[in-house]
Amino acid sequence: YVNGIEEQNLNVQVDGVRQSNNIWHHNANGLIDPTLLKSVSVDAGVAGADAGPGAVGGSLRYETRDVADLLAPGRNFGSFIGSGYESNAETFSQTGAIYGRSNGFEALGYVTHAEGKNYEDGSGTEVEGTGVNLLSTLAKAAYTSDRGHRIEVNGQYMVDDDIRPFRANFATVRDTLTLAPNKFARSTGSIEYSNTQPTERFDPLLRLSYNKTEIDRPSADGNFARGYFNALVESIGGLAQNTLQTPIGRLTAGVDFYEDQTETDNFRDPLFEENATNVGAFAQLRGSPTSRLELSTGLRVDYNEFESVDDKSYDDTGVSPNLSARYAITPDLGIRGAYAYVFGGLPLTAVGNFHALQYVYEDSLKSQQASNGTVSLDYQLSGLALTAEYFTTTIKNSAAYNEEDTPAIRINGPALETTGFNLGAVHTWENAEAGVSYVNTDVKYNNADIGTNAFALGTPVGEMFKLHGAWGMPALGLKFGATSEIALSFDYPASSSNVDLDSYQVFNLYSQWQPTALDSLLLRVEVNNVADDEYINRYTSGASLGFVQPLKDPGRNIVVSTRYTF
Repeated sequence: YVNGIEEQNLNVQVDGVRQSNNIWHHNANGLIDPTLLKSVSVDAGVAGADAGPGAVGGSLRYETRDVADLLAPGRNFGSFIGSGYESNAETFSQTGAIYGRSNGFEALGYVTHAEGKNYEDGSGTEVEGTGVNLLSTLAKAAYTSDRGHRIEVNGQYMVDDDIRPFRANFATVRDTLTLAPNKFARSTGSIEYSNTQPTERFDPLLRLSYNKTEIDRPSADGNFARGYFNALVESIGGLAQNTLQTPIGRLTAGVDFYEDQTETDNFRDPLFEENATNVGAFAQLRGSPTSRLELSTGLRVDYNEFESVDDKSYDDTGVSPNLSARYAITPDLGIRGAYAYVFGGLPLTAVGNFHALQYVYEDSLKSQQASNGTVSLDYQLSGLALTAEYFTTTIKNSAAYNEEDTPAIRINGPALETTGFNLGAVHTWENAEAGVSYVNTDVKYNNADIGTNAFALGTPVGEMFKLHGAWGMPALGLKFGATSEIALSFDYPASSSNVDLDSYQVFNLYSQWQPTALDSLLLRVEVNNVADDEYINRYTSGASLGFVQPLKDPGRNIVVSTRYTF
């Protein structure tokens, strides 16, 4: 969630590959392995035109490490092995990677596997359907010529395969718990061309990509039953862009496209299918017209086609402008303002919806569109950094369903709105850091406080604090740290059918040791939920439904991990 907006309203990318992850609102949207994660970039609300199509609530970009990020200075080949243990669910994990480069060629292979039992919540109660059986793989190969021409091929495969509740994000529904096999997988691949020796006029990026998410929930007797189905979302995409230097900044311009196809087999009827296609052109200028002014502005034009499950066709064209500017009032104090209007086309229906109900589509469906705005102040002096931000997002024509009719009808839903502010303070010293952040987010749907079951839309956030601190002893290779999350209670109006959300506080500790005499060895110990609190995370689905028992978070969990690099 970004400012309370669910990720299906964002343009989400992994190594530049757009993720179309609306597989089922009761299952994970995507799996991310943090082991080789290099960076995460978030455009909250206002995103650039080159962030890609469909960024109605912003963008979210994950980037994994390359060979150059893993190799030690002066080395051309390397590898590492690692293992870990988590006490709560008795989970063991094994990790390994090998990588190298020679004569312009480079390659990386990585695999990790984790297996464990159900975890226990803070009361010591076992939470059924939370076992661990995860496989994650990553492969990369590239060639860079003497003139900087680079071709890179990437591939990822991740699978979660274990017993889950029929509604995997709920513990029980009406005091009923039914468990079933549940296999969820994500496959991502791409081939791209870039240049590592760009000029002022030539800094290209060409990419072809493929992404598939799938879920298999086999029926024990091969017949239809509510909850048994197989489904997939398959997507191909492409990008061609160039960045050039202008007198006032760098201009990135290009074209992109995607074609999504969904498919559902509920073991009863013929396959349900939907298709969405988008072709876009964009330009984004980023520069500093004066020494005090930073400016970013851009424009997208998108053509969107949609073929619905009931064989209707829709098409639309929209324009998405954006503008962001920061002015340095003093060398230490700056003010920033940003606005974006976004054309989102028609988003695909969550594929798993078709396992139980058949839908027809309203003839007059309109494309999704959004307005995003932010205003912020930032102040930096020595090691102190302060930020304050106000944000607002309004998304119109969201996907909604009238299930009282037979068959059910997809319609344009009411507006989804989020407003609020973020405050942050961080102080850094030579070998230490401490910080606190506060968020106050108000998410409304149809002018009412949103519930935790507003799938593919958003979630209530309310008021939350996050604290962190770290202290290092470089001479000994030691580092110690602590984090905490505090959520204040969230009360719905008396007229609401939602249940109030309780407050909670979670405190975590960690330490790690990388001996100076043997820096290839890393040992780490974490104690998460130190106080063994029984709580429900603020972002947990079903927490505001009286007939649902939501999944409680794990109780105290001691994590021990080690890695040795060759």
